Amino acid sequence: MTFHGSDNMQYTTSRELGRGGEGVVYELQGNADMVLKHYTEPLTPQRVQKLHKMVLMRSPAIDAYAAWPQALVRDAGGSVCGFIMRKLSGFMPLHMIFSPLDRKRMFPDKGYNFLVHVARNLAVAFHKLHEAGLVVGDVNEGNILINAQGMVAFIDCDSFQVRGDDGYFYCEVGVPRYTPPELLALQTFEQVVRTTNTDVFSMAVLIFQLLFLGRHPFAGRNKTAADIDEETAIKMREFAYSTSARKKKLSPPKDSFDIAALTPALSNYFHQAFETNERPAAADWACELDNFLLQMVTCGESRIHVYPSGLQGCPWCAFRKERGIMYFLDDSYFNANSRFGDIDQFVNGFRVEQLHLKPWDESYSVPAVAPEPVSRSQYIQIGLHWALAVVLFVGTLLLVANIHLLVGFIAAPVVTWLWHYKISPTRKSAKEAVMNAMGEVVRLSDRYNQLVELYNNPPDLQAYKAGVDRLAQLVLSFRKLPEELYKLQQQKEKELYDEQWHMYLRQFDIQSHTIPSFGAAKKNLLLSAGIRNAADISLLLTQKVAGIGPKNIRVLLDWQLQMANGFNYIPEQDRLQRGFTQVSVDIENMKVKLEHQIRVEYQALNHHKVNISNKRPLIQSQIKDILTAKAEAEAYLQSLNAYRKYI
Repeated sequence: MTFHGSDNMQYTTSRELGRGGEGVVYELQGNADMVLKHYTEPLTPQRVQKLHKMVLMRSPAIDAYAAWPQALVRDAGGSVCGFIMRKLSGFMPLHMIFSPLDRKRMFPDKGYNFLVHVARNLAVAFHKLHEAGLVVGDVNEGNILINAQGMVAFIDCDSFQVRGDDGYFYCEVGVPRYTPPELLALQTFEQVVRTTNTDVFSMAVLIFQLLFLGRHPFAGRNKTAADIDEETAIKMREFAYSTSARKKKLSPPKDSFDIAALTPALSNYFHQAFETNERPAAADWACELDNFLLQMVTCGESRIHVYPSGLQGCPWCAFRKERGIMYFLDDSYFNANSRFGDIDQFVNGFRVEQLHLKPWDESYSVPAVAPEPVSRSQYIQIGLHWALAVVLFVGTLLLVANIHLLVGFIAAPVVTWLWHYKISPTRKSAKEAVMNAMGEVVRLSDRYNQLVELYNNPPDLQAYKAGVDRLAQLVLSFRKLPEELYKLQQQKEKELYDEQWHMYLRQFDIQSHTIPSFGAAKKNLLLSAGIRNAADISLLLTQKVAGIGPKNIRVLLDWQLQMANGFNYIPEQDRLQRGFTQVSVDIENMKVKLEHQIRVEYQALNHHKVNISNKRPLIQSQIKDILTAKAEAEAYLQSLNAYRKYI
């Protein structure tokens, strides 16, 4: 599709990158740094005005932390249907670092200090956007991305609250588990003015999840008989980790990180953000998180076990030793049964090089062969030929002239001409000899060209080049065996992790739990599609259910995350080791097979190389012989032509 931009540029889309409830994001042809968001439904005039305002508001500060609209695009009819924004390459959703397995997969060398670092950058991003006069509004872990350096970027920025010339362009969507209690009490987000103070509540929830390894501040162990879900707890300001509230209804989940491990200021900020309306500003959070970062120390047992220096010992080691819980997964328990030996030493023994053959030297020439002069016997043949011609002419003239003089003068040259050009065996023999000699010269020239081609491009050379490519691919596969082993071991661990995660979520039956905006009718739709519990909700990512649209799916996925809040991954060492042993055996078999293939390919290459080395001198000798024979044939042809011109 091709669109016209408000920046007077023309944009053509290519590959689809993502699809949401409102639109589709595409890559652009010829522009790797930008993407285009195309709305699937016509935009209202108010929405178009908001997008125009956002383009005008664009600044370096906003661009640094958001995929902000840079230019609007119009369809063939001239209607605004989307916008251009920068492409966030190397970024992934923030929630990817909440899970220990995702942290290990995406950031294998990152510890707790990285989570603090990301939290600090998140606070800075909110601060900069607030300084620019923006309110994010719809804050959740899905519309905030991070990269390997811990940098933060916002997406879906068209939902931000923006101040217009005559009022606000509101943010009328939101996720309850990130929404402050004063907004949840309104029951709707329509025509609601959000503030930086409501934003920092949502930001504080995300910071809490980062510092507490995915835990939600309003999810904990319920001390009452009442049903207190996250939304209810937020409305009641029931901060589960509170150290100041009296008659608490919620307490921290089992095996949680202790809030006492934070600095007193950070702990106080959480209490203010979740229990009062006087919330610390984003800049205050950033400064205190910087201070918290300075207090990090590294455990002596694991390089990724980083923790606050105020603690008596490494909490991550304690969780692992006392509870079997690994919040930061390293590879210390990975199986190394497959012994690769010295990979470089093995593959270096099979090094080959591309053959660059020197082509045949076309300037090579043989000594000139002089044509033989007309011999005595040939002169005799020439003389006899012409003597017979004279006899025929005179004889015919005399014979026919006796009958009629005029006819005799006509017949004599005709008969002589027939003899000379059609009947004379001498002339006929000479012509055949010339044609045969010319044919020999052509044959020798063709053979010369064939031999030169064979010399320059021997069949074994093509086979050698193909073999070099195959050997290089085999060696690459051999070098990647440790990487492949690690990948398969990770896959085994992920299978176990997913099994535990789904098993945990199966205890939360959809029918018996309160889900925002889901009454009995919608729950029955899910039930009829085989979606009975929180684990089954993952099926909605690949399975469509009539009556359950994108917004409903988002609500269900948020509820699933809420239910998963108390999940702890506990590696089952026996199962892991059995799985690791199996993949080690598989890799060992691959290693043996590759070693055999490398040796066979290497032997074939040497065979081709020897063939080339042995055959080229022979072909070179044949070329020289052919050139000599050709020179002799050409000299003979010249001699024949010299003889023939007298006949």
